[in-house]
Amino acid sequence: MSATAPAPTLTLDRVHVGDVLPELAVDVTATTVVLGALATRDWRPMHHDYKFATERNGTRDIFLNTPNQAAWFERYLTDWTGPHGRLGTVTFRMKDSVFPGDTMVFRGEVTAVATDALGCGWVGVEV
Repeated sequence: MSATAPAPTLTLDRVHVGDVLPELAVDVTATTVVLGALATRDWRPMHHDYKFATERNGTRDIFLNTPNQAAWFERYLTDWTGPHGRLGTVTFRMKDSVFPGDTMVFRGEVTAVATDALGCGWVGVEV
């Protein structure tokens, strides 16, 4: 049995406006799309049925659903913060569909750092 080092946690004193988060690139596969839909109980066929997606919806393939996309944003941010980081709010706009064969590339920059009246630290990040 071997011990593992605890995962590092980013603390507020080490975060500054203008800090750039490390890039994360994720190659999307049909499995990525289907498992994300299943995990969120999204049974709509455009997320698992190629023929339905292309012929009925007119898209080029099956595509990621909204909760799956949100989960990737959450993963990107919590990979950066470490295990003690928490998301207070997340807002995003889907500009394009994400299909198998696409690569999602996440980049972020710190836009705000603050401490509230209760002493809780908050960081704004533009992704």
